[in-house]
Formats: sequence, C-alpha cells, structure tokens
Amino acid sequence: MISASLVKDLRQIMGEEEVLTSRMALENYAYDSSPFSYLPDAVVFPASTDQVAGVMKLAYREGIPLTPRGAGTCISGGPVPRHGGIVLVTTRMNRILDINPLNRCALVEAGVVNLDLQKALENTGLMFAPDPSSQKVSTIGGNAAECAGGIRGVKYGVTREHVLGAQVVLPDGEVVETGSLLSGDAPQVDLTGLLVGSEGTLGVITQVLVRLTRKPEAVQTLMAVFPSLEAAGNAVSRIIARGVIPPTLEIMDGAMTRAVDDFIHLGLPRDAEAVLLIEVDGYRTEIEPQVATIIDVLKECGVRSYRSASDEAERETLWLGRRSANGALGRIKPAYMVQDVTVPRDKLPEMLRRVTAIGENFGVTIAQLAHAGDGNLHPHLLYDPRQPGELALVDEASKAIFTAALELEGTLTGEHGIGLEKMDFMPLAFSSDDLDFMQKLKKAFDPKGLFNPGKMFPGLS
Repeated sequence: MISASLVKDLRQIMGEEEVLTSRMALENYAYDSSPFSYLPDAVVFPASTDQVAGVMKLAYREGIPLTPRGAGTCISGGPVPRHGGIVLVTTRMNRILDINPLNRCALVEAGVVNLDLQKALENTGLMFAPDPSSQKVSTIGGNAAECAGGIRGVKYGVTREHVLGAQVVLPDGEVVETGSLLSGDAPQVDLTGLLVGSEGTLGVITQVLVRLTRKPEAVQTLMAVFPSLEAAGNAVSRIIARGVIPPTLEIMDGAMTRAVDDFIHLGLPRDAEAVLLIEVDGYRTEIEPQVATIIDVLKECGVRSYRSASDEAERETLWLGRRSANGALGRIKPAYMVQDVTVPRDKLPEMLRRVTAIGENFGVTIAQLAHAGDGNLHPHLLYDPRQPGELALVDEASKAIFTAALELEGTLTGEHGIGLEKMDFMPLAFSSDDLDFMQKLKKAFDPKGLFNPGKMFPGLS
C-alpha cells in the first residue's frame, strides 16, 4: 500500500487525472493476456520522458516497486505488478517524431501502436518489418521490450534486428541514449541489444529509433494441404534448404483448421491434418522461380493439394483464415493458454508430433499454429476456467511442452517472453553460471530490486 503523501507527489509530477488509485481503475491494470493477476497500488500515465524519470526517481527513493506497461498484450505476465506498487503505462507517449526515408529510419515514442506506424509509412515505399499478431494494439516500446517477432520473422528477423537505438529511463530515473544510425560502426557497448528483449526488467524505453525496410515489389501467397503435420514440417525445412527464404511459412494443424472453418466458413479442407500458408516476396522477376521451387518441394513432401492466390482478393481470403485463428477457438472453449517454444527447423516435425501426443496424454485439447520458418510453435491449450482442474491440467501439459522443446535443443520462448510464466523453467534452459551472470546484470541496473520485480530472473523473485 502506498501512502497518501506519495500519491500526492505522483500527482504533482503527472497531473491529477493521470494517476489512478481507485480499486475499480486498478483492476484494469492487474493483468495482461496471461492468466496472472496482481493488483497495483497506483497507475500512472506519463506523456513525456521527463515525467517517466520523475516517477521512477520517486519510486526508487521511496522503495516502491514499479512495473512498466505498454498495451498489455503480453501473454507471459511481463507487465503484471507481482509485488504491487506503481504501474507505469506508456500509451500516452504516442507520437511519431520523425520519419527519415533517406536514412531508412523512424524515431517514435514508446506508445506508438505498431499498425499506426505501418500506416504512416504507406506512401514512403518503406515498412517496419516486425508484424506481431497483436500489431493493431501492441506498441513499439512493448515490441522492443519483448523482442516481438511475427509472421515475417523468418526472412526479415525479429524486433532486435530493427531497433537502431533507444531512449531509456533506468530504474533510478537516469535517462540514457543508446545506439545510433550507424548501428554497425558505433564505437560503444551494445546497450540497445541488451535492452531489446529484456522484458522491461532493466529500464523503461521511452523512444525507439527503428530501422525501416523497403517494401517488396511483388508478393505471392500459396496454401498447401498435407495429410500430416510431420509432412508439412518437413516441407518447411526443405524449402529453406533449397535456398528460398519466404517471409512467411505458417502452419495450422487440423484442429485449428476446422475451428477456423466453423468460425468463418472459408471452405477449408476439414479432413486436412495440416495447412501450410506460404508467402514469397521480392522483385517481380524473382517470384516465379521461387514459387516453382516451392511447388517442387511440396510435391516431394506428399502435399495433397495446393493453390496459389490469383489476385489480392484471393490472397486476403487465404490470410483471413490465419488471422481468424485465435478468435475461432472461443467457439470450442472460453479460454486458452498459448505457448511459444522454438526448436531448430529440422526438429519441427518431431516437436509438432510431441505436442499432439502431449495433448492426448493429458486430455487437453491443443490447436497448433506455428511460425514454422523459424521453428516457433504456438500450441493453444484450450480450457474452461469454470471447470475445476482444467487449468491445472493445462499447466502440466505446458510444462511437458517446455521440456520437450528443451530436449530437442530448443528454447522456452521465441517471442512471447519469459515473464512470470516460464521463469521457473529457466534453470532447465540455462546453467547456474549463466543464471548467476544474468542476476548480476539485473542487479547492476537495479540494485534495489524494485524495477519489475519477480520476472524473468529466478532467484530474484
């Protein structure tokens, strides 16, 4: 519980309306998109780096835990205030400060929504390549903190590859600038690389200098239907081994495909065990040879049928199924937990098989999506929170999925983060020396342990 005098101090920094303390208001910031929920003592909405620094200095001086938050789309518990205190929301910091087509970069505040930046770039011939499924609401600051990926990650990389620099407020309120336009030649420690993906545990990102990428001249979308998940997984690794790097290689399993077709009636093949959505891009002259190579691989891997979008309308129809996947699951169960493990591409067929077996062993309905090109699986474990024991079963099945991924030389997370959800599994993925080094790093930035405490670092919770 924070004192009335501290609330008064917060309001002097922020203004009366930008500090919330009522129980009803606080409950809106007690959770993210994960099952975790912890009530904060106050929520603040800064509009500038100076206000962020003022709040953080106050919290640091008074020994109050502080948790940063963007749009709250995180699904691993990252912005949930595990130890109460202050939640600092960056969504009012939503200005696009500069777009520089000549240097192919843009300077944005942390609260700029990913899709708003994409719209602002429409007439420049450029794009911000990271495109997480939450891009309609997630913020660039949140994308950087979580190192978000998206469906184009296999070719264009994740957010880390597209952040040139940042303005960051450290836990004690100090403001630092990291990186530069000359990212490859800047003579400094790569603090930008350290902060991107640190899940809001080392500082609050207030501004981001992002790299912009030229939009492709042409795009072609294909949908392939397979008799098994393993066959679809084999096709993914073989396509890339042939030298074709599509920006998109997305797998939906049979359960997901049927759920989507029940939801939006696209006429998807209901007896398919896997659907592979493929998109290639580049100069117009590059498209046809890439598609020809892909079709050869699909046939080698036992594809049952495939179709290629003949125009933009058909392309949108093919994509509508993928974009509708999460919403479609609500017709089966009222809730789901989505996991985020990653395995080497050559282990993808085996991991897909293991996830299916885990669902059967635990009696949990699992519908699978995968950013298959980079081995990133998103098994959706469905449950009804009103039914006793269902969430506990989902937790156990999730642990089995983590274990299987690590056994196949994979990782606990590809883009959703460690947060609260996977923290206890860090000792399975890292040695004690690795974890000790991470904890020392955290203490160097946050010696009092007040900044987003109880996340990511086991032993510091």
